[in-house]
Amino acid sequence: MTQLLSSIIATVLGSVLLVNGVLIHTDDIIAQAKASVNGANVHQLATVVELYYSDHNSYPKVVGGEALIDTLESEGYIQSRPLDPKVFQYEPKNDGQDYSLKLAK
Repeated sequence: MTQLLSSIIATVLGSVLLVNGVLIHTDDIIAQAKASVNGANVHQLATVVELYYSDHNSYPKVVGGEALIDTLESEGYIQSRPLDPKVFQYEPKNDGQDYSLKLAK
């Protein structure tokens, strides 16, 4: 029984911190951090996509965030992959003369 209680307490304490009498949910902090990183990555990817366009006179003609990352990485435009490229939605438009890039919902 004591071991079960210890496990339950450890689980609860693992997701909540008490700081100066205020409870902070660590899951919320982690989710906000991931959202911030993904937002910054979208802006960086947009810049890289523009560099690609200046070299090829066309935006990458692939669909999906993972395919975009694969293309940019294989052609040397990026050196490190985002943690989860599936969070990005990319779609070329007008035969590669425009594009849509956003975070997946």
